[in-house]
Parts: sequence; C-alpha cells; structure tokens
Amino acid sequence: MDTVKNFFGHLDAFCDQYGDSRTNNWPLVQGMTSTLTCVAIYLYLVLYLGPKFMENRKPFKIMPIIKVYNILQLIACITIFYMIIISGWTTEYTLGCEPVEHTSPTSNRLAKLFWWTYMLKLVEFLETIFFILRKKTNQVSGLHVYHHASTFILAWAATKFFPGGMASFPILVNSFVHIVMYSYYELSSLGPHYKKIANKFKKYITMIQLIQFGILVIHTLQAASSTCDIPNWYVYGTVPDITVLFYLFYKFYRKTYNRKNKSVEPNLFVKNQ
Repeated sequence: MDTVKNFFGHLDAFCDQYGDSRTNNWPLVQGMTSTLTCVAIYLYLVLYLGPKFMENRKPFKIMPIIKVYNILQLIACITIFYMIIISGWTTEYTLGCEPVEHTSPTSNRLAKLFWWTYMLKLVEFLETIFFILRKKTNQVSGLHVYHHASTFILAWAATKFFPGGMASFPILVNSFVHIVMYSYYELSSLGPHYKKIANKFKKYITMIQLIQFGILVIHTLQAASSTCDIPNWYVYGTVPDITVLFYLFYKFYRKTYNRKNKSVEPNLFVKNQ
C-alpha cells in the first residue's frame, strides 16, 4: 500500500514540477491522481457496477433528462467555441506553430477555457450512465468507453501543461464538431418525425469526426519540428491517441455504413429512444 501511495505521490510531484504555473493548483488539475481516480471510477461504474445494478431492472425513462442535457451541452459547446475564437484566433493565432503564452489577459482567459473544457469532458461521462440506465448496453462499446476516458485524460494534460497556443486548436475544432453532434441528438429526441429527418445525416456525423481527427493529426505534427517551441511530448501524447480514435471510428463507420448489416446500431447518444 505504501509503495502504491509513494508511486502516485511521485507521479503527482513530477506532473506539478512541469505543469503550467497558472493552472497547477486548479481543481482536479493538481497532480494526476485525481484525474486517474475519476477515470477509474467511471470505468468501474460503466463496466461493472452499472450493468450489475440494471441486471434485473427495467430501463429507466429518462428522456426528458437527456433532452435537457443535450441542450445544456449545446449551449456549453457554443460558448466555448465562441470564447476560444475571441481569445486569440481572430487576432494573434495562425494555423502554424503557436507556443503557449503566459502573461497576456487573453492567454489567461484561454487557460480558463481549457479548464472548463476539461470539466465538460468530465460531465460527458454521464452519457455512458444514461446508456446503462436505459439498458442500451450495446452502445457502451469499446470505442465509446475509450473515447470518453482518453479524451478526459487529454483534456487534463492540455490544461496542465499546454493551456494555450496551438493546443487550443483541438478544442476549437472539437467544440464545433460537438455543436453539430448535439444539434443532431436534440433533433432526434423530438419525436419520430424529427428523428426520421435527423437519421438522414447520422452517417455524416461520423464522417465529420473522422475529418476532425485527420485535421488534428496534421496540425499537431507541426510541434515535432525543431523550429516549433513546443515540447515534443505534446506530439507523443496526442497523436497516438488521435490515431487510435481515427482507427476505431473508421472501423465503426465501415461496419455500420459500408456493409448491408441492418442489425448494427450506430453508437449514437439518442439512438433507439
């Protein structure tokens, strides 16, 4: 027990040593133990405790809660997208290499937006809980769980070490993608007529996600250049995860849309309401 405690103590100290001084002591940012604990609790809930709890129970009727959740997520994503846009992307930043800047009011606002994005990824864990409470366990796929867990860890790392500069570009792109996604989810939840309209576009939601991953890989690889003042481990920590996500989403896309298999259910939030 002491060995485990010492390990995580050293891990936290190491992370704090290299973390951004502005965000180092913010809630759930200090060290790494709290982030890993959140992920461990999430995995325990969605892979064991949740399914066991629902094993002999009927699905909960929580669609009104999901509708409100979708709207709140949509508002949050629009707000973050807008705030990122006005925090350097219309005045200072380009699509090239942009190191993290620490002193200007704009950069400090950007750092706070990183933290709010990180918190939003924590809230997104609820989506898996909703699946389980509705007994949509077929949608709690490896892709779904890995996506939520890994994105939460990446959001912590960005807030901890790179809260600004070119690392804000993935938040900008991802927020836009989520605006499209939650608009689709909300439309689908309004009833059979609107769901029929929304279903015409569900294939393109996954295509947009794949395009997003491709753009982010190309943009992030700039940090590997010797002329870019960004640590190389930004690339080493980000690109492999995005590559795995691209592969999983592409595999899902082919399985769902390129084969004549009508029994496969897309891993979408409001599917089969």
